[in-house]
Amino acid sequence: MKIVFVYGKPFSSALTKFFTGSTCYHVGFTDGIKFWDMNLIRRRRNWPVYAEANVILADLPAGCSVTAEYLDHQLDTDGAVYGVWDYLLFSVRWAYHLVGKSTRNASGVICSEMVANDLAANGWPARFWLNKEVPSPADLELAIMGIKDAMTAKRLQAASVSG
Repeated sequence: MKIVFVYGKPFSSALTKFFTGSTCYHVGFTDGIKFWDMNLIRRRRNWPVYAEANVILADLPAGCSVTAEYLDHQLDTDGAVYGVWDYLLFSVRWAYHLVGKSTRNASGVICSEMVANDLAANGWPARFWLNKEVPSPADLELAIMGIKDAMTAKRLQAASVSG
């Protein structure tokens, strides 16, 4: 199982970069055959879904064992819907932080929150629950890959090697 970080949709990437510091606008899981993510509801699609040039596949964190069976069970039993308000709160997170507060969880679940919850349920130490903030795709990038906006960094590195 791999974690899929998705980049490259111009409007979504630009908007997300403005508010989170990363062009990563979507995240999910793949086993190389299927793709699980949170859209309006949890869903499963055939893999690949996105152009290879627009994704980074990351290994699961050490000690974490998310499986296709687990994700299919969640698909069958999880009644969560997309967290539109949570997504919109990213735009004002900076203002909350200026006064030492965290943005609240406005109910609903966004893609990165689903991935973080599934990782936590399968052995990953919970990293976003201390301050109760909903993690953005950029927060997951940083926690899992150690870098925000990994695709831009990858492209810059490739350009410097070729040029």
